[in-house]
Amino acid sequence: MNIQREYLLENTFGLTSRAQWGCAIEHLTDVVAAQDFSEKNNLSMTCLGSGSNVILQPKLAGLVCSIRIQGINVIEESTDSVLVEVGAGVVWHTLVMESLKRGWFGLENLALIPGSVGAAPVQNIGAYGVEVAQLIVGVNIVDGFRDSRQIKRKDCQFVYRSSIFRSRPDWIIVSVVFRLSKLPAIESSYPELERALKDLPAAEPSAQNVADCVIALRRRKLPDPAEFANVGSFFKNPIVTIEVGSAMQNRGFKIFAHGQEYKLSAAQLIDYAGWKGVRHGDVGCWAQQPLVIVNFGAARCADILSFSKDVANSVFEQYQIQLELEPSLLS
Repeated sequence: MNIQREYLLENTFGLTSRAQWGCAIEHLTDVVAAQDFSEKNNLSMTCLGSGSNVILQPKLAGLVCSIRIQGINVIEESTDSVLVEVGAGVVWHTLVMESLKRGWFGLENLALIPGSVGAAPVQNIGAYGVEVAQLIVGVNIVDGFRDSRQIKRKDCQFVYRSSIFRSRPDWIIVSVVFRLSKLPAIESSYPELERALKDLPAAEPSAQNVADCVIALRRRKLPDPAEFANVGSFFKNPIVTIEVGSAMQNRGFKIFAHGQEYKLSAAQLIDYAGWKGVRHGDVGCWAQQPLVIVNFGAARCADILSFSKDVANSVFEQYQIQLELEPSLLS
């Protein structure tokens, strides 16, 4: 492990950001070495995956570690399911495609979500009717006392786009354990995906069909970060009371059941507030999906935050709904 000064940080928002100190963590032993270095030098320690769900300030204090731990390893296997431990640095979409290749099912609705496996439980990634929490058995960490242990799913405090890991930066995620099915069970309740699958010639869609449709849907609506820098969904879908949800439905908004509450579409709120396709300088809302804020060129962190604040304020002024950031802001 090579700890460097002025460490350049990878991120999909195209922001130039350097950490005071930084390194790549490729093995479990690197975690403890990094913890020792940060403690010895009285530095804060932050871990990042591929930088796909973060907004980075130009300078980050302390030690910032890029998690690159690899491996997709079978722990146990039966005729019906497989228990798999996956390194935190594995690219998420790579895991989804490899699972399908090996005949493991459950992740197909989460195809093409950017980021790494270690970041998935932090925000409880989800798409097209599936959340990753449904498939996680446990999350392996190294805590602030250098102890390696597994946080069981029941203790992860998974909720919509959040988990206990958001409030425990001293827990370094090194791998995630999933239970995947060897018997395909198609989840097609999400209306847009259901319509896409009905257009297929096959009477019974396969898990691969689901993944292919999800990939096509995402590519049609969302900009490729390699071409148009972004972090995906910039705001969370608001969770509101039944009364507020019913009132919004009467105003023409879609509502979705969410336990004893309703979930609104942040994209629809932004669209109806007049921001779809709007661009200020090098920052703007994607024309096909206004929930995605794009860095079209040389936008700075301050430009992105200013634009997003204007969007959120506009939505609140018109609908009294407060939008919350989905990516983490690091400084």
